[in-house]
Amino acid sequence: MTTLSPLRVSPSIALALCCAGLLAPGPSAATEWYAQPSVSLQLQHDSNLLLVQGPHPSVTGLTLAPHIDLGAQQQNWDVSGSAELRGRRYWGQSGLSSNDQIYGLSSLYRTARSTWQLSGGYAKEAVTASTTFSPDIGLVSTEAQRITRTASPSWTWQMTQRTRLNLNFQSSQVSYENVPSLSLIDYTSRDGSAILLFQWSPKDQLTAQVDRAYFKVPQSAQSQLGQPAFWTLSGGPQPNPRTLSNISTTDDLVLGWSHSFSQTLSANFGIGTRSTNSDSVVQTCVASTAPTFVFGQFIGIGTCTQTASTSLSQNSSGYIYNAGLDKQFELTHVTLSLGRQITPSGIGAQVMEDSEVLTANHTLSTRLKSTVSLAGYQIRAVGTTTSFNNWNYTDASANLAWRWTRRLTVQGGYRYLGETLQGSSFKTNNNTVYLKLIYSWRRFSISR
Repeated sequence: MTTLSPLRVSPSIALALCCAGLLAPGPSAATEWYAQPSVSLQLQHDSNLLLVQGPHPSVTGLTLAPHIDLGAQQQNWDVSGSAELRGRRYWGQSGLSSNDQIYGLSSLYRTARSTWQLSGGYAKEAVTASTTFSPDIGLVSTEAQRITRTASPSWTWQMTQRTRLNLNFQSSQVSYENVPSLSLIDYTSRDGSAILLFQWSPKDQLTAQVDRAYFKVPQSAQSQLGQPAFWTLSGGPQPNPRTLSNISTTDDLVLGWSHSFSQTLSANFGIGTRSTNSDSVVQTCVASTAPTFVFGQFIGIGTCTQTASTSLSQNSSGYIYNAGLDKQFELTHVTLSLGRQITPSGIGAQVMEDSEVLTANHTLSTRLKSTVSLAGYQIRAVGTTTSFNNWNYTDASANLAWRWTRRLTVQGGYRYLGETLQGSSFKTNNNTVYLKLIYSWRRFSISR
């Protein structure tokens, strides 16, 4: 049985989390302290949880997740935190059960013209536990746990009645446990941005954003020696270069516009340019032995016995964009978003992610609501050579939420996730059906 591991946070992240509370003054007579506990129990069935192309079993899982939100607030500041422990047990395939931990802490302090925020978090969860899309999905042949540590300060300054400046910074450290060879690589990322917003008219807002993203794979990345020399896809053996180290920097500039057509219809659009500089060391296998089997499955041709490393310096540029449409009908809320962004990934490089997401929420009754979502994602590696690039994903879901009682909510739904590799016949998918119970206790609060 998997046991909970102790929380380990790097000193810099721990310091940032501790400082979050320092943004708020000490307790006073007007301070409200609150706690909101809840617990959820989910039963789900997956046809291909790991998105394996070859023979695979379907699995049934049970997840128990207690959760609590805590905080204190006054008129001009608040400090909040959350904690969730998630026990996941699966039947039908070994190695999938896990114990996940998710912690978050944030603070906010307001003055007459400024808002200061500081947040941080620690999450240790299985890669397949994500309900939202992640570039790591589909890149592991056995379950892997992703550990993410984040710290994120920001400052908003109301320069004039119509002009506002936002400065944001985020630092992330991502590492992986129980990762099969040649899949996911630890990395560090830092992202800083400055956004200038101008209220051109009561219905129009203009934005200008500059951003710098830094990405680093440590030199200690695992060697190919003793690992599969090739990665086997349906189209045949594919070369399997390994990123040993990578330092990438991406600068971008985006100009945007948002318009409110009415109280129920709004739209936004932004477009800009980006430049990426990358220095990496890539290792390729030049000699191998016999075919490789893992857990009885044929995954690669030859075990690598000799490698050759190449240093690569690449400069690339392109455009990025975002667009959105939001419409509120009497009982239905529809949102459409399109975008291209540069984001860090466990493949050992920054990736360019194109996304199209359509979501509709419909109120069937005072107690019953439905949600339908359809999304497409295209992932391309930027500034490195790797066998895990140029992936396409289709993500579709539908669910119902019924508020059975004041405290108890019942959810049920279906999700389809499909994965294809561009330029090959590799194609696989997973079908998920689930039933979830959520019980929320009343919010406990006191004022002192």
